[in-house]
Amino acid sequence: MQAHREFQVVTPPTLDEFQGETLVLPDVRLLNEQEQNWIRQYVKQGKKLVITGDGAMAIESRPNVVRFPQCPGKAYNASLQANFEHTNPQMQQTFLDSLAPTHSVEVSASPSVATSIAQVDGETHVFLANFAGLVGGKNPVQTPQSDISITLPTAANSSGFLLPFLGEVQKLDGAQVNGRTTFHLPPVLRGAVFWYGH
Repeated sequence: MQAHREFQVVTPPTLDEFQGETLVLPDVRLLNEQEQNWIRQYVKQGKKLVITGDGAMAIESRPNVVRFPQCPGKAYNASLQANFEHTNPQMQQTFLDSLAPTHSVEVSASPSVATSIAQVDGETHVFLANFAGLVGGKNPVQTPQSDISITLPTAANSSGFLLPFLGEVQKLDGAQVNGRTTFHLPPVLRGAVFWYGH
């Protein structure tokens, strides 16, 4: 979320519906035979599998299978708990580099802004939460974040909209270059929702 990557949470009931280019098994301890077979087929299609921690699955070594014996997520969460202000996604850059790139939605923002990208009623939404300046027990007020931009594939008859936390909906104009549209957001204080649609 702090690296502004698209992600999807996959559970055993939704595994068959997963269409992503990278599947991360974060310290997964138990997989049944059907799940293991699905994952083997996924890897045979050339898609990327990232296994962190000890892992519950024995799978042959391939260029598209990456292993992290120590779970980067656990290490990053421990760093966040110890010192949120000085924890940055670049601390786990090797893990981030292991993920297949996706370019459908690109968010440029400070790591102090967490983002989630989702489809809501068929329209792309980006949920932003600003944590800059917050210090537990000391400062409950965020520092506004500027220079946030969101770039998406250009679609006909689509506009950008921003709803700041406890604010009013604002229509945003985007700049189109090479089949993609970039929206520059006004400063975000607490949080906001951006969407791209009609």
